[in-house]
Amino acid sequence: MIRIGQAGIPLSCKGRTNKDGLVYTKNILDLNAIELQFVRGLYIMEDEEAQFIHDFAKENDVELHVHAPYYINLAASDEELDVSFDKIIYSATLAQKMGAKSVVVHPGYYGEEGEKKTLKRIIKNVKKLQGNLKKDKIKIKLAIETMGKQKVFGSLDEIIKICSDVKDVIPAIGLGHIHARTNGGLKKREDFEEIFYKLKPLRLKHYLIHVTGVMYENGNEFYHVPIKKGDMPLMPLIDLILDKNYDVTFISESPLLEHDAVYIRLQVEKAIMKRTGKEQANYKDLSEIVKNG
Repeated sequence: MIRIGQAGIPLSCKGRTNKDGLVYTKNILDLNAIELQFVRGLYIMEDEEAQFIHDFAKENDVELHVHAPYYINLAASDEELDVSFDKIIYSATLAQKMGAKSVVVHPGYYGEEGEKKTLKRIIKNVKKLQGNLKKDKIKIKLAIETMGKQKVFGSLDEIIKICSDVKDVIPAIGLGHIHARTNGGLKKREDFEEIFYKLKPLRLKHYLIHVTGVMYENGNEFYHVPIKKGDMPLMPLIDLILDKNYDVTFISESPLLEHDAVYIRLQVEKAIMKRTGKEQANYKDLSEIVKNG
């Protein structure tokens, strides 16, 4: 199955609440996923809003994810770590009320310590965080995101190591970030195949994939750009996913948000039509190409 949506309330949506964004995503854009953004700080949400989002998403088969505040440092200690924990737990609490599938979290910074020490510390702290979530009866999965700058913890290998060592933690696969961190390393089908090969030991049944164009230099991301403005091609990735019948959710993190989410949908449907020889396709229905494959 392929799901597609955007990170946040669609730019073209007149209403600016998460409720508005969810309804617009389903009814106007005909997309079936959304990542609600709490990235600028802790979002105050009434129980009525959370219940509406929960019920609407369930009734209309829209997959929900939540992105916790950007500034989180799981490599920290003492007060800074406590603040990071509070932000994640609060986000996870809201996510559970809404029926979301995961909470996306930025991992942290190397600081003055080396990569290995930072990795050990983050693994230790994520285990502690999982204990706190369990104590609060919160069952939402943590999705640790790959990051796009050399000084920031979060290479693909580091994220995979955390997910291998801590139960029920999954990767949020930020392809734009990986592309920047590898200085433009995602160009061919083989490049994307290597990502899925590295992920194989995690035995994931579902892949949460963030997509955006990105400006970068010397292995460091500067900022996101529309997909067409970047130099990471989509079609080799889409062909791979269709050929392997991977269960994925694409979340557009492009500055164009839903416009690029729809662009992803059109590219997926173009690839389906190429396989079936038909003039129409629906990204939600892969039965024919799976059967033929």
